[in-house]
Amino acid sequence: MFDRMYSGFYVWGIGIVVVLGLFLVFMLAGWPGPINNCVWGSDKQLPESALVAPPPHASAQAQKNYQLELKKIAADNTCYCEAFSVSDAAQGKPGVRQKQNTWFNLYAIVTSFIVAWSVYWSRRDGAQNLIGSNTLFPDVYIFAVLFLGLGSMWFHGAIKEWGGITDDLSMYVFVDFLIVYTLRRLWISIPEWVMWVGYILTVALVTGLGEYLSVNNPDAPISAILILVQVLLCYLPLQIVLWIRQSERPTWRWWSAVGCIGVATFFWIFSQTGKFMCSPTGPQPHGLLWHPLAGAMAVFIYFYWRCDTSDDVTAFA
Repeated sequence: MFDRMYSGFYVWGIGIVVVLGLFLVFMLAGWPGPINNCVWGSDKQLPESALVAPPPHASAQAQKNYQLELKKIAADNTCYCEAFSVSDAAQGKPGVRQKQNTWFNLYAIVTSFIVAWSVYWSRRDGAQNLIGSNTLFPDVYIFAVLFLGLGSMWFHGAIKEWGGITDDLSMYVFVDFLIVYTLRRLWISIPEWVMWVGYILTVALVTGLGEYLSVNNPDAPISAILILVQVLLCYLPLQIVLWIRQSERPTWRWWSAVGCIGVATFFWIFSQTGKFMCSPTGPQPHGLLWHPLAGAMAVFIYFYWRCDTSDDVTAFA
């Protein structure tokens, strides 16, 4: 018989099997599809065929042209610094393109388990807030925390366009959850299914819009802009209204989450290609710091909800 108390562990385990399992399948079999537009930098016109290494018997001029193109890509791409084989990425060969930026996303297995374990205890002891209730909200958040890291692996591992979409999707899934969770606490009278339909449609819309804008502006940080817009224009205003209505306040846990993402963003900005922290063949602050700090932010947000907020749980039943 299904016991809601353990559902967070089911979400955690199945999520790992599906998202990470499929990643490993592609890693072993190869990555189909066009290369990610991050390789173009400010050059939108270069044909993908130019990225495939010429055969050994090609002319010296062809070899020289290819090496010049690689140098240009290394200096002008927006693929977050770490060196990778452009030819392997273009041909979709098996393997992982950016190893540090990929494998350090496994942090998400730990952060999501921390949330799943805590949700279990909240449900067992009788939750006093929505994030520990028997609704779908705790379970979806566990997946969002897990997917935040494992989804990023698809971009850095493949450097394919659809891998980048998966990466962006993982961030929108998380950010839009902040919005729908806050909305749910504000307007209990709205049926829960309406919230979930709105959530799915919003994630789909933002992902589609982001991909359209990214294809046409490959050198612009489209996903970062869309996330910032949603946080500043949707999540924060709703959170402020909630603080006022519920007589709550931003505690040290909430501010710790802000601090984590603030420091993470510093490393995200200054470890990009061409910035002072970028060393293509050295340690990667993007993978080593940006990714885990984003995960720490997600955990602090969870414990802020769990420890510093209170809801009428019966209203969500």
